[in-house]
Amino acid sequence: MPSREPAQFLADSPDRAVLLAHLHENPGQPSTVAAALSMSHRSVQRNLSRLTTRGWVEKCDGIYQLTTTGTLIAEEHTTYLDSLSRIEAFDDFFNCLPDHELAPDPRLLESATLVTARPENPQAPVHHYVKSVRSLETETIRMLSPVLSRLFHDAHATLAKRGTHTELVLSTTMVEQARELNPMEFDLIVGLGVLDLYRHPEPIPIGLTLGEQRVLVGAYDEHGQMRSCIDSSKNALFAWAVELFERYQNNATPVTPTRKPPFT
Repeated sequence: MPSREPAQFLADSPDRAVLLAHLHENPGQPSTVAAALSMSHRSVQRNLSRLTTRGWVEKCDGIYQLTTTGTLIAEEHTTYLDSLSRIEAFDDFFNCLPDHELAPDPRLLESATLVTARPENPQAPVHHYVKSVRSLETETIRMLSPVLSRLFHDAHATLAKRGTHTELVLSTTMVEQARELNPMEFDLIVGLGVLDLYRHPEPIPIGLTLGEQRVLVGAYDEHGQMRSCIDSSKNALFAWAVELFERYQNNATPVTPTRKPPFT
């Protein structure tokens, strides 16, 4: 089991982590470091001594600087703090996911936009999603959807009229609901060639829409209402979304119309 002692060492005195972060960018003498960090000279000297003893800091010609180990520790600690901060910032999204395995690595959410339902605007994520979909300029859209929504349908119909092709994965339950709601419309849409529909045997627990290097991720409550929407154009999150989509698509089967459209 990995030792947690280094983490405990930093937690015992927050000033040590601050010193590491500062020295990572600004090696210096104790006096200049103390002035820059508004710490007492005595505290800085004491913690520099402890950090030096651990081999994280070294003194060269009176200047304290990080060793290679100290640099790695400082960078990993910063990453850890950034991840915690991002998890907290996206708390509304993460808490709506039924399984932590569906959650993207928090580091992938850098610069992502989060829109969350609030009492004063419960439909904010839905409106953001619909507006974003209508603005997409892409030849193909790949989707996972936990629900059927007329708002979503109308937004995607706008893209279909522009020639955008959609690959959509729904649960078996949602496919049958769609078929039962309007059998003729269902067969027409599936048979037109603008939509490749896939039936997944299990419920779809997360919403996903992939355009041209843009991804929208939706988290839903137990009533099937979108509670949070993440919007990002970052390559790393897009790659995560592609992998998730393909995982569900590969376990799904294509849906064909029960009858051919009358004009074919």
